[in-house]
Amino acid sequence: MKSQSVVVRCVEGLHLRVASQVAKIAQQSGASVHVRCGACHRADACSALQLMTLGAAEGTALEIFADGVNEDSVLLELAGVFEQKMAV
Repeated sequence: MKSQSVVVRCVEGLHLRVASQVAKIAQQSGASVHVRCGACHRADACSALQLMTLGAAEGTALEIFADGVNEDSVLLELAGVFEQKMAV
């Protein structure tokens, strides 16, 4: 299992468009991927709804955990999504 620290850079925070993009990447990765916000809030990255329950606003620090095949590449790709100023 590997992890990557990121900061939400999107001015709207972790909203539906960003959460959906993250979930799609996590689902296609083949790895088990989770996102943690703070000490006790954790979400399955394959679920946009769970990601949105984190309530991560712009500037929020998150930790992404990946375990399994392609864990390095999925961490890198997801870090890029969280660090975008605007959702694609």
